[in-house]
Amino acid sequence: MSKKAIISLSITLAVIAVILISFWTLFALSSVSVDYKTTTKNLTISNEDIVEAGNFNYGASVLFDGKNKYVERINEMASVNENFAYLEVVNIETVFPNKYVIHVAEREEVFAIKADEKYLICDEDLRILKIEDVFESEKDNPILVENLIIKNENFEIGDFLEVEQNGIKNVYNALLVNNRNLTESCGYIKSLTLGENHVEITDKDYVNMTIKTFSDRTYVINNIDFALENKFQLMFSIDSSIFNQINEEGKLVDKNGNVVCDYVYDEEGNIMYDESGQPVKGKEWTYERLCKGYILIDNFILNDYQETKPTDIYYNLKDFDV
Repeated sequence: MSKKAIISLSITLAVIAVILISFWTLFALSSVSVDYKTTTKNLTISNEDIVEAGNFNYGASVLFDGKNKYVERINEMASVNENFAYLEVVNIETVFPNKYVIHVAEREEVFAIKADEKYLICDEDLRILKIEDVFESEKDNPILVENLIIKNENFEIGDFLEVEQNGIKNVYNALLVNNRNLTESCGYIKSLTLGENHVEITDKDYVNMTIKTFSDRTYVINNIDFALENKFQLMFSIDSSIFNQINEEGKLVDKNGNVVCDYVYDEEGNIMYDESGQPVKGKEWTYERLCKGYILIDNFILNDYQETKPTDIYYNLKDFDV
């Protein structure tokens, strides 16, 4: 190689080195700030605490530095400092050329899950925010949840619960879709009790949910893993109408003013009709009976070969078995 070529190559390499150094320096992480997406009520940690918990790699290139590890570090801090349990890292934004912004929100107290003799105050993701020995179901408190099967052998503040009935994780979002925020939801629902119902057509068990309201009304939603948003919509629609369809005698009437009665079934389970072709009327529904019974909300179960649509839902008035 000639002397001239060597000089040219050296100059080229030097220029590339300068460019790379400048490029790396330009995009080297130099600062991290915190931005709150919500107001705070229970968070007591400072911005400096949050940044310190991330243990950020200052000087690393923001172009190649993975941010997931910082989110995990901040989330894991709850095991050391319980105040971090209320912190949710929404995301970490890269602000070019060399800054990070941690977007955070405060986790809300959505559920009070009864576990043995304790009450686990959790957000919608079932993260434990605090643990109480005593809990009263009141309108300004989280929603009481009973009979939730917890799979964690041990748990502490900051842990995420693993549960058998995963449909509970969709409850709050389904309420939000129906324009019920946290304040409205907690002020409406007194308790949620998980259970199951067996369907003979499919020979399967489905998770159901008994809802007791602060108005002393009871709803049972079958199969909470299917079309829960639509089932809540139907529940709210019923709640705002059916209890207003009571006549002066205290009886439930339809839109035509006729008293609502049970159907009468024969031994084979078919509805019985009178000579005029009208269903035989059974026991009348009264306001008192409504309050003592419950309203079942379910989806039509066809079979494994026919798809049930999210709109294929109905309600029925039911008495509790005595």
